[in-house]
Amino acid sequence: MTILITDACSVINFAASGDMELLKSGLAVRTPRCTQAVDAELRKWVHNFPALQPLLDEGWLGEPIELNRTEDQKNVGRLRTALGGTRNEPTLHLGEAESIHAMRTRVELTGAVLLTDDRDAARMAGRNSLTTWDTTRLLADFHASGDLEWDEAQQVLQRMDDANRGVRIPASYHDFTQG
Repeated sequence: MTILITDACSVINFAASGDMELLKSGLAVRTPRCTQAVDAELRKWVHNFPALQPLLDEGWLGEPIELNRTEDQKNVGRLRTALGGTRNEPTLHLGEAESIHAMRTRVELTGAVLLTDDRDAARMAGRNSLTTWDTTRLLADFHASGDLEWDEAQQVLQRMDDANRGVRIPASYHDFTQG
């Protein structure tokens, strides 16, 4: 079963498009997780995206991964700064940095996939030999599992795009499945 470390932006895509039930069913056959910072970010966004509330209330992403050791915090700080985080905005890129650090250092997350639509975070994860998926790639995995038809995936992506979520829209079925 795929361990999926989620970033807030990708989860919010489903809330913005009204597709939380699709996300819920897709996560049910994977092992979704998030860090404390991602959990906190999702809680912050509930007022803008109330559809996030069941995800938080029902624990769809499991217990947040804690990174409380001094060494964790130092390494997360370095990653956050490399992603563009600043002292003036202490939570900017914190979720992405925590997720990358957790995947690099937690043996139980070996082979996990980082779900993020943050292109800088995806590049950094790739430089650290970590696998990343964006929302479109996650939908392709739902499709490969037989849980989502191509035309349904196109509709979901269009709703996300209509909500100004900046998702990657594949040009063809081939791009979607090979993406």
